[in-house]
Amino acid sequence: MTEPKLTLVDRLAIARIEARGIRRAVAGITHQPDIDRDIERVKDRARKRDAKKK
Repeated sequence: MTEPKLTLVDRLAIARIEARGIRRAVAGITHQPDIDRDIERVKDRARKRDAKKK
């Protein structure tokens, strides 16, 4: 899949999700599939938005 054009809001959402993952990693939680799913969800939303514009 191609990388979508991320808006500032998308980038901030991904940063917030990654910060949550970092906090969990510090706490010793290493298996975090929900973090990956959430990031992919933001990117899918951006892909749909890009496809709508074309």
